[in-house]
Amino acid sequence: MLAHDLLDIWAHLRSPVHRLDARVKLVCATALVVAILATPIARPWLLAPWAGVLLAIAAASGLPASWIAKRLAILAPFLALGATALVFVPPTETADAWQLAGIELSREAALVWLSVGGKCLLALLAATLLTGATASADLLRAAGALGVPRTLTALTGFAITYLVALGDEAGRMVTAWRSRGRVRGPVRNLRVAGSMFATLMARTVERAERVALAMVARGYRGRMPVLTAERAPVTQIAGAAAFVVAVAATFWLGVHA
Repeated sequence: MLAHDLLDIWAHLRSPVHRLDARVKLVCATALVVAILATPIARPWLLAPWAGVLLAIAAASGLPASWIAKRLAILAPFLALGATALVFVPPTETADAWQLAGIELSREAALVWLSVGGKCLLALLAATLLTGATASADLLRAAGALGVPRTLTALTGFAITYLVALGDEAGRMVTAWRSRGRVRGPVRNLRVAGSMFATLMARTVERAERVALAMVARGYRGRMPVLTAERAPVTQIAGAAAFVVAVAATFWLGVHA
């Protein structure tokens, strides 16, 4: 039994965000990410409206703040590395210098760090909210319905399935390892971990071959069958269109102000 809740653990809540059609959420998230990434680097303060929108969506979704923070924490080392690099970038002129705790920083480099870091953080937050409030299967069907190439959606679906399968199999192997007694010494632990990894990869290849043969035998031709093709509600389509227009208008006003 595969533990698909490993990826879709919060996708079945009953919040207003969860009840939206997956296609609507995907279109809105794409528009928001495009606006975030297109924000001029020299104006990092223009990211504030998008941060407010995402925080409002996060509050409405009911997703745990700790769960969101753990997924955003992946950026922490990169942001820390960028902040450290600011110390070694000298200002080009006196007007470009910022004084912070006795350290002279380049204003231009600091703006670049704030802009790039903010864009990465907000884009990751948008992706986290989208995947947290939408089941992976619904998200793949929505992407296919919106014209994403079939090969890409199929490969993504297989990757999600095998990530779950790998996590499930690795959990069973770790449980069996612990039940047989503790191995003492870092060298022995590394040796056991290497053996487990090699076994896991071998089992994965064997399982992939069996699954591929079974799917071809059942008539798979690169697309999963859809039992019911539901149309998105008209109100949600109108709301998505209004959201995209609002995002475009806010971006235009911010850039040309």
